[in-house]
Amino acid sequence: MSTQLEQCQFSESIQKLELFISCRQLDDLDTVSVSDPFVVLYLLNSQKKWLKIGQTELIWNNLNPNFATSFQIEYQFEAQQHLKLEVHHFVSQTQSKIIGIAETTVAEIAGSKDQLLMADLFNSQKKKSGKIIVKADQVKQCNDEVEITVSGQNLPDTRFWFWHGANPFLRFYRLRKDDTNPVLVYESEFIKDSSNPTWKPISCRAQKLCNGDYQMPIKVELWDYRTSGKHLYLGETSFCIEELRDAFLQNKPFLKEFRNKQKNNSPAGTINFDNFILKQKHTFLDYRQGGQQLNLILAIDFTASNGNPKEKNSLHYMTENGNPSQYLQAITSVVEILINYDYDKKVPVYGFGCKPKFNVLNTNQTLHIFPLNDNPDDPEVYGLDGIVQVYKNAVQKMQLDGPTYIHPVLAKAMEMAQEVKDKGSENYLILMILTDGQTDDLQASIDDVVASSHLPLSIIIVGIGNADFKKMNILDNDDKSMVNSKGFKAIRDLVQFVPFNEFKNDPALLSKEVLAELPDQLVEYMELMKIPPKPPSYQKNNIQMSQPMQNVFPQLQVELTDQQQQQYKSMIQDVQANQQSVKFGIATQAFGQGLAQQGFLNNFVKQAPSSDPNPQQ
Repeated sequence: MSTQLEQCQFSESIQKLELFISCRQLDDLDTVSVSDPFVVLYLLNSQKKWLKIGQTELIWNNLNPNFATSFQIEYQFEAQQHLKLEVHHFVSQTQSKIIGIAETTVAEIAGSKDQLLMADLFNSQKKKSGKIIVKADQVKQCNDEVEITVSGQNLPDTRFWFWHGANPFLRFYRLRKDDTNPVLVYESEFIKDSSNPTWKPISCRAQKLCNGDYQMPIKVELWDYRTSGKHLYLGETSFCIEELRDAFLQNKPFLKEFRNKQKNNSPAGTINFDNFILKQKHTFLDYRQGGQQLNLILAIDFTASNGNPKEKNSLHYMTENGNPSQYLQAITSVVEILINYDYDKKVPVYGFGCKPKFNVLNTNQTLHIFPLNDNPDDPEVYGLDGIVQVYKNAVQKMQLDGPTYIHPVLAKAMEMAQEVKDKGSENYLILMILTDGQTDDLQASIDDVVASSHLPLSIIIVGIGNADFKKMNILDNDDKSMVNSKGFKAIRDLVQFVPFNEFKNDPALLSKEVLAELPDQLVEYMELMKIPPKPPSYQKNNIQMSQPMQNVFPQLQVELTDQQQQQYKSMIQDVQANQQSVKFGIATQAFGQGLAQQGFLNNFVKQAPSSDPNPQQ
């Protein structure tokens, strides 16, 4: 029987719609020029709350924008899926004004003629403020990626006197055979004052560019950029991936002539395709069918801000009739999915942020990582039932304390991941942290995450309760802006943060949200390390037409520059130094003291240093 992760990966192409957004005749809210719009998309969840799906790019000075950013959303024929689209005018990085709002359903879009819906926008005074157009395409199964480098030659000169050339940029559109409504899928940067520009390489999935149809015509429009937003149309042409691929296979030059349809199809220069790569992208299923194993690590927050487990307002409170705590609900919902991929079902389970009162670990000192099963030699428990039981046994034997430090837990997971990598194992580790609040060692945690991007590790953080989780969203790093203390960025995405309260009444939706990014994170790491899936699903990767390709890659070897290699070594050394600087502490009571003196607890009992004498929990 296939598991939920496999089902999600296998069926996403036939269950999803891709939504493309345009607006027309928007109200002008800009006092200097015209509105600078972007669109935010929301989905109504089962608790009747609007969840943000994403937002488009910002387009400057345009009341009739076509957005290149699209949204993929599951289409459930039997369910009523309500959508809200908010069109905003950009004011600053922290402020915007709503131009108008429209509400619809996925079924209404899918059922519209040519799957194209035009709806009125209404402002806060309930007055019409423009129109929004939503175009839907069924997502087709295609994991290939394309890289295309293009340049222009002899483009029209639209400048005079001391200025020459133009500020050319390109727009790429899908042209479906069954309708006449092209959808914008990519827009290039503009090149200043040039008649012979070379644009940045285009790198995207073939599904995004042509929905996996290599015979689909792709229209390319040539425009002259104007700061007013009133860009000048210069010409257009079209091509398809199949003819581009055939030309490069035969080592033939491939170029197309722009024609200006507003000027009787007069010539407007050429677009040259200088480089083309068609690359097969492996999927999570490919690795899974090749025997890829996941190993789960679990860490649970027992700081005082969770509340006394014996009191009803505690996040660790369990009723006498056995109703689970919020922590236990989250554990059950997510672990029952992940445990299917753990080959031996043995999971190390740790606690942090409290003074445990166990038989072996019995201390008056706050511990920031310790084995929840009270076994320093072997912190593993078997399966979901084992995790649930050890949690129930431990929760009443804690003196909750603080502050909230997650660096010791991250460092332990990194140590385990580094060991896996050094051994040449292809196992992939997943650290799941359940916590009720902000981390009080944010910078150390950021440094850990950046260093971990080179390791076979994903980090899932589930926020329990109603605390402010802004710092956790920083670690999620969806906008790729997070840098460590030395100014380096993570080379891949490996953290997913989910607030439990938004999904606690829907366990299936919770597990889906928590695990949504994990398959892509694993594939991204394997590609970075040049590790292909094992047979039977292995297929030759990287069909590159412009130059010979290597078919065999040394496993666990990263193709990094010397500078990147040095940065990686430096980050690992910093983490190891942080681990060494953490003082080991344990109670002076009988069992704990004896074990501490013999060094048995060094890997588990760590007291994180605090720069604040009175840190907040």
